[in-house]
Amino acid sequence: MCSLCMLMMNVFFLQEPNEKPAKRENPHKYLLYKPTFSQLYTFLSASFKELPANSVLLVYLSATGVFPATHLDFEGPYDFGGVLTNTNRDVVNGETVQKRNQAQKEMHCLHPGDLFPFTRKPLFIIVDSSNSTAYKNFTNLFGQPLVCLLSPTVYPKSVQDQSQRGSLFTLFLYSPLLAFSSICGLNSVRRGLWERAQEFLRKVFRDIGQMITRSRSIDQAFLQFFGDEFLRLLLIRFVFCSAALRLHKLFRESRSFPESYPELPKQDTVESSLLQKHILELATMLDVQSLFWDDSLESY
Repeated sequence: MCSLCMLMMNVFFLQEPNEKPAKRENPHKYLLYKPTFSQLYTFLSASFKELPANSVLLVYLSATGVFPATHLDFEGPYDFGGVLTNTNRDVVNGETVQKRNQAQKEMHCLHPGDLFPFTRKPLFIIVDSSNSTAYKNFTNLFGQPLVCLLSPTVYPKSVQDQSQRGSLFTLFLYSPLLAFSSICGLNSVRRGLWERAQEFLRKVFRDIGQMITRSRSIDQAFLQFFGDEFLRLLLIRFVFCSAALRLHKLFRESRSFPESYPELPKQDTVESSLLQKHILELATMLDVQSLFWDDSLESY
């Protein structure tokens, strides 16, 4: 993960899942590059203040992870580290940050606890970082809808930085088929095949949407955000990313899989047999099926 932090705050209209999507204006956005903690908090506070009723604050963080120097018997929301928002150096060495933390906490680290005040309103967070799992230790103090989508913290060396388009996790959220091609080592795909694969993915995404809405054990926060078309697309692509990486033979560590807060019911979503079947079909379409685990073949 490169040593930068991007913060984007958008305002979305929050609807019930079965409501007809309402036409809305483009959301208000802030994009911050390597902000100081005070700058970041100023923009967060301004966005929170300006947030209309029935709306959601979306925070996207892409930054180097800051790790705790020691583990305490009692660990609170400031003891798991977080993400680095600002540094005067162009390159941040994770070891250097960690050594500095032994004397004192990094002042420009955004901890999960720093976002607690903003959970007074619906909050949707995406964290792409080597310490994204720090945000699993969230506490929903005010009962408002709250979801955190968290990137893998470790990638296999053979696929790490293979693409110069940025993080693989962010690529899955932005362009799932491009990300899927990337983990399969495909540098190019014929136009006709690409269009067929995109059409197939649309069917897969419809099925994922039904898995989420029909699950009896899913946290209601996911369903409350599902009424917004953009957040719905992010959730669906997140599930697809999680399922694809779980089936890929190179992704063996649990740290190489995305996580979420609250946790998704795996059997209904990322480990669904129907979704696994779809991913294998897509892999077969692109002639990369040998890169994925197929239980039906392993049983023979």
